[in-house]
Amino acid sequence: MIILDGVTKAGGGGAKKRAVLKTTQATLPSNRRIALLGPRAEDKRIFINLLAGLSLPDSGRVIRNARVSFPVGHAGGFTSEFSVRLNVAHVARLYGAEVEPIVDFVEKVTKLGKAYNKPFGDLSKVAKRDLSQILAFSIPFDVYLLNDDIVGARQANTEVRALFEARAKTSGMIIASEDQSFAREFCDMGLVLAEGKVRLFDGVEQALAFAEKAAARPSKTKMKAGRIKKRKRALILASPERMEKRQAKRARRRARKAATE
Repeated sequence: MIILDGVTKAGGGGAKKRAVLKTTQATLPSNRRIALLGPRAEDKRIFINLLAGLSLPDSGRVIRNARVSFPVGHAGGFTSEFSVRLNVAHVARLYGAEVEPIVDFVEKVTKLGKAYNKPFGDLSKVAKRDLSQILAFSIPFDVYLLNDDIVGARQANTEVRALFEARAKTSGMIIASEDQSFAREFCDMGLVLAEGKVRLFDGVEQALAFAEKAAARPSKTKMKAGRIKKRKRALILASPERMEKRQAKRARRRARKAATE
């Protein structure tokens, strides 16, 4: 399982800074396929990176009592100058996997041929994406972290899709989802992230319904900004200068009306 122990995390910066998590307590099972739902895609990305250990909480702890993957498709551990083979071996070793079987398996599935022994930086953008996704699913994790567009989109690599479906039968997953159909098909649990809080649901339908309501509600930040705007307007209207102008305007109206009578 993955435990969030009093985790606080901010997103954005400057005037757009906001709380993604506020002193959050949560326990996420490692044997379920959890759809991560919420109105902000960026907040879900931050949450996934927190679980993976790619970013740290501002306060609190993320306790991983399971082998948790890096976000599927993340290529942060690759070095452009090293060969693809060396990069795959490095990542496999970093996550405690058996190096040679992983290296051989990824070589076979990616079908890169001679390019497998050439610098990673020489690969096309698409080849790099496919490689990082295939490598993630090749390493045996207890929990895989990913976005649904990696395996749900039409352009998804067929090998990646096959590996995903195989891992879904034996491992837990936390999938940042924008596609309700995908969530219904592959997930058996839901986690809604909204307004700095997370709420876990044992069923996907309940989570989808709650997420829809959360997206429809105006955020507390917007509501607060609206109240501040109204107060400022009220203060302006009540200022002595404003009152004098309004009184002068009324006097001119009365004078014009009297002149026409």
